[in-house]
Amino acid sequence: MIARSLISLGLFAHQVLGHGSASNEAVSVNKDFSLLDLVKLEKLPSTFITGGQAVLEEGRVVLTPKTGSKGSIWAQKEYHLGESFTAEWTVRSINHKGKSAGGLAMWFVNSKGTDDLKLYNGPSQFEGLQLLMDNNGELGSTLRAHLSDASKKFTGTNIYDETFGSCLLGYQDSTVPLTIRLTYSSGDFPLLKVQVDNRVCFQTKKVQLPAQNYKLGVTADNADNAESFELLQLEVYDGITEESMIPNANIMEQPRLLTKVINQKTGEEELVEKTALEMNGDADSVTNFVLLQKMNRLEGKILANDIATLSKAIDDLIEVQNIQSRRLERVITLLTSRKSTSGKDGEEGALVDESFKDFFKMDEKLEQLLLEQQRIRESSKQNVFGDNGGPHIDEIVRKLTIWLIPLVAVMMVMAYHTFRIRQEIVKTKLL
Repeated sequence: MIARSLISLGLFAHQVLGHGSASNEAVSVNKDFSLLDLVKLEKLPSTFITGGQAVLEEGRVVLTPKTGSKGSIWAQKEYHLGESFTAEWTVRSINHKGKSAGGLAMWFVNSKGTDDLKLYNGPSQFEGLQLLMDNNGELGSTLRAHLSDASKKFTGTNIYDETFGSCLLGYQDSTVPLTIRLTYSSGDFPLLKVQVDNRVCFQTKKVQLPAQNYKLGVTADNADNAESFELLQLEVYDGITEESMIPNANIMEQPRLLTKVINQKTGEEELVEKTALEMNGDADSVTNFVLLQKMNRLEGKILANDIATLSKAIDDLIEVQNIQSRRLERVITLLTSRKSTSGKDGEEGALVDESFKDFFKMDEKLEQLLLEQQRIRESSKQNVFGDNGGPHIDEIVRKLTIWLIPLVAVMMVMAYHTFRIRQEIVKTKLL
C-alpha cells in the first residue's frame, strides 16, 4: 500500500507539472486504447493483453520485473488512423544505470508481423512507427524514432542506422516518471512530433502514415540486468491536444558529434560539430536540415513570446487614433466653415453642424441661469432697503432692541434699590 501511495503521489505531481488532462478536454480520450488510473485497478481492463513477464503491480505495469526478463502490453483492438491522433506514454526505468542491450519500445504498427518478438520483445519486421528508449548506441541514452515498410528486418545493432529523429534522454534509474508524447497529423500540413515532458525532442513534416488500422503497444527487454521498465499511464486522443502545440523554444538536446573536415585547397584540418543526421552532409554548405532547424527556433521564439496580446493592443491604439483623427478633421472643417461665413461687422456665422446643437443649448441654459442669479441678487437688495430706498421695518426693530435692553436693565436695578430703601425706612420707624 505504501508503494501504491507513492506511485499515486508521483503521478499527481507529474500531472501538476504540466501533464494533466484538464487542458485536453477539448479532445476526447479514446478509452479503448488508454490506461487511466492504474493505481485504482486490481487487474488490467479487458481491452489490453499482456505478454512475457509483464504484471500489474501497485498501480503500474511492470514490464521487466526481474533480471533477464521481457514483457509487453498491447491493445486488443486495432486503432483506425484518421486525420490526427495523440498518444502519451508515462514510463519509468529503475534499478539500473549505464550501458545496456535492453530497452523500451513504443509501437504504432500494422497488425501484420506482431507475433515476431525478436526486437525488444516486439516485431523485428514491421510496418509503421517505433519509438525506442535505450542506452546501447554510440550516442548513449537516447530516444529514437524508426519508420519501416516491413521490407527490412531490424536488429539490436543495425537499428541505429535507420533512425530518422532522436534526442538525448537521461531516463535510467529515476523515481520520477517521464511522459513521451507522440503527435501526428496528416493532410495539407502534415506533422509528426515527439515531446518529452512538454519539451520538443524532434518533429518533421515529411512523414505520411498510411490510413489503415494499427496496433498500439509497449514492449521491453532488460537483457541481462535488473533494469525495471514500468508503464504508469497511457492516454490516446483522437486528435491533437493543446500540449502538442507548445512552441519549440525549449527543445531537448540533440546528439552531436565531432567530425574532421579537411580543406581540399589548403590541406588544413578542422573539427566540426554536427548532429547525427548531418554526418553525411558538407560542413561548408547550408543544408535544408540547417534551415529547418533555424526556422524551428525562430517559430519557437515568436510563439513563446505570445505576441497576440501585444498585437491586439496595438490594433486598439490604431483604431482609437483613427477615430480621433476623424473627429479632429470634422472640427477643423467646422471652424473653417464658421470663419468663411462670418459677417463684415465681426458677427460670427451660425454653425449648422447637428453634433454641436447640444453644446449650444447647454451654453444658452447656462447664460439664462446666470441672468436669473443676477435678478435674484437685485431683488434681495430691494428687500433690505425697501422700495423707496428708506430703512426697512426689520432694521428699525433691531436697532430699538439694542437700545431697550440696557434701559430695561437700568430700570430693574433702580427698582431693586428703591425697594431696599423702603424696607430700611420701615425698620427705622418701628424702632
